[in-house]
Amino acid sequence: MQTVHEFEDLNYKFSIRQSDLKPQNLHEEFINEMSLVDKVLISHYLELKLINISYFILAQDELKIGYGKTVEENGFLTVYELFILPKYRELGFGTKIFNQIKEFSNSLDLKIRSITLPSDRTGKNFYESNLITARALIMEEKRENSRYRP
Repeated sequence: MQTVHEFEDLNYKFSIRQSDLKPQNLHEEFINEMSLVDKVLISHYLELKLINISYFILAQDELKIGYGKTVEENGFLTVYELFILPKYRELGFGTKIFNQIKEFSNSLDLKIRSITLPSDRTGKNFYESNLITARALIMEEKRENSRYRP
């Protein structure tokens, strides 16, 4: 795991490390949270065979509090997952991770693309605030349960 960025905030030292290894506990929390939004799409997502994966893991000392998952594909660096533990949200940590992902994408000469659920207003607003614009929507028949982030 390679440290790509260190910073101080809230009188604590933080680091963002790039890794090929998934932060398992954080990933499980992400999947559980997104399954509440749309279990069908998340089940489909988990079956995808992605390669060229990088993780950007945010930690305060050894406590992992968030991460981003990127995949190099089709001329883009796609952000498939960006997750911060709930008690650390709204503090700018997602943007810190995203900025490191942008630096990585620039070093590869790739544009960033992101995947977020259409009903995930938090995700949509986050990406738009970081100058990522919607280019496509996947439309489907209405299902029995509405999809809204809790």
